[in-house]
Amino acid sequence: MKYRLIILLIFVCEISGVSQGFQQFINMRVLFEPIVVTISGKPMIYYELHLTNIASTTIRLKKLEIITADTTVVATIDQENLKNRIGAIGTLSKETVKVLLTDSSSVVYIEFPLLKDKPNTKLFHRLTLEIEQQNTQKTVVVAGAEIALIHQPRLVLSAPLGAGAWAAVYEPSWERGHRRVFYTVNDKARIPGRFAIDFIKLDEQGKYAKNDENQIQNWYGYAADVLAVSDAVVVSVRDDFTESKTLSEHPRHTADKATGNYVSMDIGNGYFVFYEHLKPGSIRVKPGQKVKTGHVIASIGFTGQTTGPHLHLHVADGNSPLGAEGVPFAFERFTVLGFYPDFSKFGKQPWTSIKNSRVLTKERPAPNTVVKF
Repeated sequence: MKYRLIILLIFVCEISGVSQGFQQFINMRVLFEPIVVTISGKPMIYYELHLTNIASTTIRLKKLEIITADTTVVATIDQENLKNRIGAIGTLSKETVKVLLTDSSSVVYIEFPLLKDKPNTKLFHRLTLEIEQQNTQKTVVVAGAEIALIHQPRLVLSAPLGAGAWAAVYEPSWERGHRRVFYTVNDKARIPGRFAIDFIKLDEQGKYAKNDENQIQNWYGYAADVLAVSDAVVVSVRDDFTESKTLSEHPRHTADKATGNYVSMDIGNGYFVFYEHLKPGSIRVKPGQKVKTGHVIASIGFTGQTTGPHLHLHVADGNSPLGAEGVPFAFERFTVLGFYPDFSKFGKQPWTSIKNSRVLTKERPAPNTVVKF
């Protein structure tokens, strides 16, 4: 995987009509080039735009547009939406970043579908800013931060789990979701869970546990078999975590222990798949072992930083659960049973069913859909 550091010195024009010439107010960078992934038949890209205020004044962000070389707008993030997509790396604060103080940095989390008629075009970013000059608020536009889309062969995996209804839980807009969590390993911040999915088993009523959900053994997915998603070589195994019998007794864990018991496997071409939160003593493989697709490697458990028994699955470009960049993946085949339009109802009410269940191939489940492998 190539890392591309794009630092730009870009043109600035004043909306009021008075040209300011070439000035530099903000530094924009895309550190990890987006890879196209298909969701519900649509090509999508996920990436982050890093912003640093290098002006001598505070900058207020007004609008972000993603444009083609001929200035066709492919996506627009207005001021209100921008507030929900921007944050400071390494902070868990719920405060949105409304302004960029001098010498401060932030990151904008971006996801949008590509234009079908321009699938391979280069993209740029156009920011509308409000700055204070000579005691007057002025609006300026800066443009740059070129990205070249990566259309590489889809990373297609087989089923990670067996029979049953499985909720594919993730949502790019969640402030504390995997997609927005940076981990710094060896002095470099990365997002290993950029495309992570948490799988939780449900019954026909949409419940994830029978009777007392505080007892982890009552969760439908607890102790379910976890399967090899590809022919692979086992690289790392961790199986030193114990687990609580109840949700209420489960301790909080620091970032370095967030994974719980896990297995990582080399699936070729520089990619590694990670299975996390596994049941103590359930791991059936060891480092160096070759496994075939569908091989049972472990069982779902309740270890590490988790709120309930589930399988965390992600693919990264290095063999480190927290120190590698997450990359997109698809599944060979799955059936979409329904979805949760309101995730606050998850586990309490049945999902919204699809009239005619759809079988999808070589795609990624959409956020918070219920699927069957």
